[in-house]
Formats: sequence, structure tokens, C-alpha cells
Amino acid sequence: MPDIFDSIESFFRSLFRGDENYSTDAEGKRRYYDPDMQDAWDELDEYLREGKNTPKPEGPRTAQNSARENARRQRIRHMKEALRQDYAILKVRFDAPFEEVKKAHKNLLRQYHPDRFANDPARFKTATEIAQKINQAFQNIKAFEQQKKKM
Repeated sequence: MPDIFDSIESFFRSLFRGDENYSTDAEGKRRYYDPDMQDAWDELDEYLREGKNTPKPEGPRTAQNSARENARRQRIRHMKEALRQDYAILKVRFDAPFEEVKKAHKNLLRQYHPDRFANDPARFKTATEIAQKINQAFQNIKAFEQQKKKM
């Protein structure tokens, strides 16, 4: 039976061989660049040495924390996708930093502020509608940024 485990070990080690995946430390041990791969490899080595699976202490890179972080990223991505039109209204690229969004908001309001068209009722009405859209888009993005910080 131990021969089968040796074969499985050889198989897994051959799968993960490659200079781009790891480096060798001073003791000659492999250190994988991917922390999850390194954790898995350490756990496999420990299991093969001791023949038992010891639970890993809760730390910053546990599977539960990784899953939680992935879920958080997906929620943020989904929420931000709903703002695509708001970024377009403010005439900034979709992945623009918030400082750039604030600057665009200020510039567009300066350009379309209704007070600039007080003498022309038709243009005043149009400018009011545009300014409302600009303000609403900015408020949506601002709320998203604040909510993202809380997550």
C-alpha cells in the first residue's frame, strides 16, 4: 500500500514542477510564489511525514478568508457594473479613480449649471435636466465608494 502513496506523491510533484512556479530557499526547499500553493504543499508534506492531517490555525490566508474575500470582490464588481451608465454620464472611464470622478463632476456642473442659461428658458430647462443627471450620477458613485470602504 505505501507504494501507491509514493506513486501519488511522485505524480503530484511532477505536476507542479517548473521553474516559473517556485524558487529554492537556502535550505534547498521549494518555496512557491503562490501562497495558497505553498500552504497546500506544506500541508501535503506534513501529511506524508506524519501520516495525519493537522488543522491549520486560522490566519490571513485560510480558505474561508479567501472565499470571503472573493465574494466581497464579486459583490463590488457587480455593484460597480450597475454604475457603468453613471460613469458615462460623467464622461470618465469606467475604472476611473474617485478623485477623477469628482473633478469631472465639478467641470461638467460648471459647463451645464442652469444659472448660466437664466436668460433663455428653453436652455435653462435643458441645463437643469442635465445638471440633475450629473448630480445623480455623482451621488450614485459616491455612495458606492463609501459602501465599498465599509465592506
